Amino acid sequence: MVLWAREDIAVAGDRWGVSGGAAVAPPDAERMRWLLGAAGALLVLVLAALAAVPWLVDTPRVQTYLAGAASQALGRPVKFASLSVSAFPVPAVRLRGLHVTEDPRFGGGPFLTVAEGRIRIKLLPLLSGRVELADVTLDGFVLSVVEDAGQWNVATLGPAAAAGRSAARGGPLPGAGSAAGGVAGIAALSRVQIVNGVVHLQRRHAAGGDVRLEGVNLTVAPAGRPDVLGATGEAVSRPGGVRLRLVDATVTPSAGRPMAEAAVKASIDVEADDVAPLAATVVASPRVAGALKGTVRVRGSLGRLQAEGELRTARLVLSQSPSRCPAPGPRELALEGVRLPLALAPGGLDAAPVQARASDGTVSFALSLRLAPSPLVVLQDITVKGVELKPILADYLCQPYAVSGPLDLAGVAVLDPGDPWRTLQGGGRFRVGRGQILGLAMLGLVNEAARIGTELAARALADRRSWSLDAPPDFESITGTYRIRDGVLSTQDLRYESRRLAGAAAGTYRLTDGRMDMAVTLTQGRSQVRARVSGAPDSVVIVPTGVTAGDAAGVRRILERLAR
Repeated sequence: MVLWAREDIAVAGDRWGVSGGAAVAPPDAERMRWLLGAAGALLVLVLAALAAVPWLVDTPRVQTYLAGAASQALGRPVKFASLSVSAFPVPAVRLRGLHVTEDPRFGGGPFLTVAEGRIRIKLLPLLSGRVELADVTLDGFVLSVVEDAGQWNVATLGPAAAAGRSAARGGPLPGAGSAAGGVAGIAALSRVQIVNGVVHLQRRHAAGGDVRLEGVNLTVAPAGRPDVLGATGEAVSRPGGVRLRLVDATVTPSAGRPMAEAAVKASIDVEADDVAPLAATVVASPRVAGALKGTVRVRGSLGRLQAEGELRTARLVLSQSPSRCPAPGPRELALEGVRLPLALAPGGLDAAPVQARASDGTVSFALSLRLAPSPLVVLQDITVKGVELKPILADYLCQPYAVSGPLDLAGVAVLDPGDPWRTLQGGGRFRVGRGQILGLAMLGLVNEAARIGTELAARALADRRSWSLDAPPDFESITGTYRIRDGVLSTQDLRYESRRLAGAAAGTYRLTDGRMDMAVTLTQGRSQVRARVSGAPDSVVIVPTGVTAGDAAGVRRILERLAR
């Protein structure tokens, strides 16, 4: 811009005046020039301070100090492979190869390793020649959490002595100060971040006790009060691929106490697209698949955490391929609206009541899972109402003695999830409403009974007619009580009721292969046929043990109606 002016001219309303033929800057312009000059000087000072950072810090002595302070704070030996100070892009201390030694009672491996740690240096104190540390970022973080005989390795964390506790919370930092050699202090770290870390959880001598949390991103910072830490984060469990999101978490250390006794409160959001990989670590068969969501609330101490919450799935599909089922492919059974209110403790979990809809009915029970010394599932208060049996016994399990009809049941059960049928223990009572006999073995049994009945009638009643099965026999109800021991079901009061015939049975049935040994009585009016039924489904042997004829044609009618 060019200013044309004369000595006797002043431009009204303009910021510039004319004096002696030269432009004169008003006071605002002078202030602007001063501010620009001050900003430039400050920038030069900041750059000079940044450039001087490596000379302001005596790195060997700082490395020794930090290792000692961390060792005293954790109660474990801590060492670094190297420590360096960088000025750009922000002033920071860089630690490489951090290693925290494990408690010897839990093995010789490391408790914690960190590939690289970055500790930011506060800028404003640096301008006055003091070195103060701010937040920490840890990359390549790998933590090993171990439980052995009810003891956790984190329970022994904590300051070794009062002096150690003082040093861990902050104090004079030797070898860091002004260029003149003054000593500065370390301020408490304002934030700790873990980026893409790994937490390895091991429960020794417990099946399914090896879990890894991968992709751990965690931020810990003061939460309103200086003695309370807040935390947020996320991780993915392996096996299982279950996504965990930590929200509203607080950790409150106790003065003079080990870190394992710090009080913890947290809420964890749980989500999985498919629970199959996780379920496979607990249950060998059937395969369990379906999406899962829920929230778990955690409380207690770091050394002894407890949790409660609820997991939900809209649809859970059980699938298996029993050898007795004809092709094609695996058989599936769907559970709808599954709700799992749970409480977790170090030894396992409890869930009550577990609820689901299955095959037009409802199922509920109280579940306890114990992990040590081996997995054990306890089911109590089992209540089944109106569950149609055909899709379960005939279509899914291909049971040789399958029936249709709505099931009502109450009972208890205990089993090893790795081998449920062979280890099942329990008992209860049941009632099956109106239905049909469907299982091939049962149909064959009826045909065989009709054949033997023909021979009996021919001898006892001079009736040489034979009967064949034209349709599955209908019944009004099947009721009884039962006991199960090592996968073998026994009953003394099984009752079969149809419109024409009544039956009773007492004996055993093996769940693994369908082998039975039953004393059977068929009754119509005053007439009875008694027999011993035993063997596997494809080789049942029927041995008649008695006939009571209430009238001349009583036995014939029993056998005829049995085969209808």
